Parts: sequence; C-alpha cells; structure tokens
Amino acid sequence: MKKYIVALALVALLATAPLGLGGYEISVLLMILFYIILALGLDLVTGYCGQFSFATGAFYGIGAYTAAIMNRDLGTSIWLHLPAGAIVAGSFGLMLGIPALRLTGHFLAIVTIAFQTIMYLAISQWTSFTGGQVGLSLRGTDPLRIFGIELFELGSLKSYYWVTLAVTASCVLIAWRLVNSRLGREWIAIRDDETLACAVGLNTTFGKLTAFVAYAALAGIAGVLTAHSLRGVTPDDFTIWISATVVAMMVLGGRGTFVGPIIGAILLALLPEFLGRYAEYKMLIYGIVLIFGMTFVPEGVVGRFRRSTAR
Repeated sequence: MKKYIVALALVALLATAPLGLGGYEISVLLMILFYIILALGLDLVTGYCGQFSFATGAFYGIGAYTAAIMNRDLGTSIWLHLPAGAIVAGSFGLMLGIPALRLTGHFLAIVTIAFQTIMYLAISQWTSFTGGQVGLSLRGTDPLRIFGIELFELGSLKSYYWVTLAVTASCVLIAWRLVNSRLGREWIAIRDDETLACAVGLNTTFGKLTAFVAYAALAGIAGVLTAHSLRGVTPDDFTIWISATVVAMMVLGGRGTFVGPIIGAILLALLPEFLGRYAEYKMLIYGIVLIFGMTFVPEGVVGRFRRSTAR
C-alpha cells in the first residue's frame, strides 16, 4: 500500500510542477518522461527476459514517423497516433523478433544493431515518404471531443506535458502489471535458464516475442509523444546513440529491478543540465558510465542498494 501512496504522491507532484516552471524546464521534464518510457520498455526485454537489444532508437523513430505521416496524409491527431504508433512499432518488433530471437546474447545484439542501422537509412533516404534528412513537421493537435463536447485542448507546452505525464503513468502501470503477472514470471524463468524453462513446459519463443513486442510498442508510444512535443521529426533524432543512451540508463539504474531504469533515466537525462559547457561530451560520459556500470556495478544502483539492504 505504501508503494501505491508514494507513486500517487509523485504523480501529483509532477502534475503540479509545470505551474511554477518556464518553457525550458518543462521541456527537460518532457525529455525525462520520454526516456522513462524507453528505459522501462528496454528493461522488459533485457532486464526481465534476458534478450539484448540495441534497436530502441529504431522503434522510437517508427512511432514518431507513424504520427508524422498520419498527420500529414490523413490529418489525424495525437489521440489516434498513440495507439497507431504502439501497433506499428509493435508489429515491427514482432517481424524482427520472429527470426532474431532464435539467436541469443551478442548475436542478437548485433542483429538489433543492424535493424537500427537499416531503419535509420530508410527514414533518411526515402525522401518521398519520410521527408529524408529534412524530416516532417506536425500541425497542432485538435481538441479532444466526445459527442461534440470539447474535453481537452492541446494548445500549450504545459498541456502536452500533462498528456505525456498521463501516458507515461499508464505505461509504467502496464509495465508493472506485466512484470508481476504470470507472463512476467515466465520472462524471468527464460532469463535465468531458458533450457530449464523449456524443460518445465514453458513456451519460451512466445515469451520472448511478447517481451519484444511490448518493448517495441512502448518505444513507439514514446516516439509519438516526442513527435508531437517537438512538432516535427528528423532522422537524427532516432539514431543508435538513442539506443546506447537508453542502455546506459537501464544499466546505471539496475536492470530487472523495475524502478532502476526509471532512476537511471532521470539521472542521465538531467546530467547534461549539470555539465554546462561540457554537455557536448555527454555521449562520452554515457559510454564511461556504461563501461563502469557493467564492470563494477553490474546490478545497477538499485540492485546494489537492495543487496546491501538484504545483508
């Protein structure tokens, strides 16, 4: 019960935060929320299911470009883009997962890196469809109406923030329910010993696919939110560096701990704000954090804390 009270209090605090902040500070909060969704999604497939992936940026971009293309060609708004982005990115996750999840470890990681590269080349070179290096812009979102009654209007950065916060809280809740369900326990069994999981009758192929699809769908949702927040998309927003950053966040916080990737996302998203003129070296610092974490604190900050507390 205490966990739920703390979670509700945190959401309430975040909901009131924009009231006393400027545009730049709200943009930083938005970026943190995007990264929380991405890190949680990666934790499902890597932290809980044990399948390595460096394709987060690809699925992130698929969701964003789904929103941008639908907005351009169909004139639709974010209310349709959110489910569409999750479905399209999840479908790509399924198509990649069916052949790729026959591999394990570093071989799977290499395949996901290749997929990331292919998607970047596709969205940067397919000029007639994706706009190429110029990218695509999105027009403002129409108010949410039901039976002609206007319920919500997205006319400011603050309103986008509140929608993003609500979607992020929903994604966190969905991820929490997944990892604490029978399916989540199957993921953990596959991660710990896939051979033993097969021996006791678990369908490990189905388990790995569901984790991969959930991971891709969450990244797609984050992409839709980002596209609407920035009012546009370009290929350079969805490179392999995004994938590496999210991996660093998960490793720093602690994979397979649920709250760890959230903490890692907050810490690394805020880090450039404290680096000042050295912020241009953030990727170098992320790489150092990743190497240090994997070498000396493989269980992450939360994992180390839990182990110390248990002792």
